[in-house]
Amino acid sequence: MSESEKSKAIEQGRMAIFTAASAPTIEEAGMMDAMTFTQEGADDEPATEREMERMLAAGRLTVPFRQSGPGGLSLVEIDFAPGYLLPRHSHSSDCLYYIVSGSIVMGQRELGPGDGFFLPADQVYAYHAGPEGVKLLEFRTESAFDMKVYEKDMARYRAKAMASMDAAER
Repeated sequence: MSESEKSKAIEQGRMAIFTAASAPTIEEAGMMDAMTFTQEGADDEPATEREMERMLAAGRLTVPFRQSGPGGLSLVEIDFAPGYLLPRHSHSSDCLYYIVSGSIVMGQRELGPGDGFFLPADQVYAYHAGPEGVKLLEFRTESAFDMKVYEKDMARYRAKAMASMDAAER
């Protein structure tokens, strides 16, 4: 599907129908700013080509719906492979997550289909996908947001992320 056929932001105050087939990726939608790091030097050691390829292949984020302008609602569909580990991070907008299938582990809690969680803007969090992976819906009250990463050492985080996915594959 060409870029022009992908769904575009909808003007607020209008009815809209959207389809999964026309949903752009989060990168194509341009909704999320590049990651920033709260710890100086956290990302001094660049990711290897293998790490980048594996992380990109293990996660897919699409944007079935987004409104234009400040305060526009957005819906992101997230698919993570088994064991996918997110870094400790926050976003600049409130967010409501709903688990469609699979599971996540967040702290000491395992959440599955029908479960979810709410995070106010700037709340630090992380989780990893369960043994079947996870599909979540992410509802936001903004159509643009940032991602601040709170890991002190991204090389160490990436090693843990690779090990988590390796363990899930066994």
